[in-house]
Amino acid sequence: MLENILKSVNDAEAQAEEIMKAAEAQAASILEDAKARAGVMREDTFQRLKLKNQEMADAMHQEGSLRLEAAAAEAQKEIDALNELVVPKKKEAVQAVLSVLI
Repeated sequence: MLENILKSVNDAEAQAEEIMKAAEAQAASILEDAKARAGVMREDTFQRLKLKNQEMADAMHQEGSLRLEAAAAEAQKEIDALNELVVPKKKEAVQAVLSVLI
């Protein structure tokens, strides 16, 4: 009877050891899977941030171009307005210079 008890204990210990080995292997597998998923998530996040930064840079560049075009158009309006004021005075200025010279 004692022999049967010892055999049962030994069998239980062997089963427990097999269960522990299987659990350790499963834990290692889960850890490797988690590491792989974390790497993929990190790369995905990096790519999304990179794309978002590029989109923001493009939007800022476009905004700058639009503002530059608007400023150039406004400057051209001012130049045209000044030219309208200067052209009639040019003839008078030429006549004044000629009258002084003659």
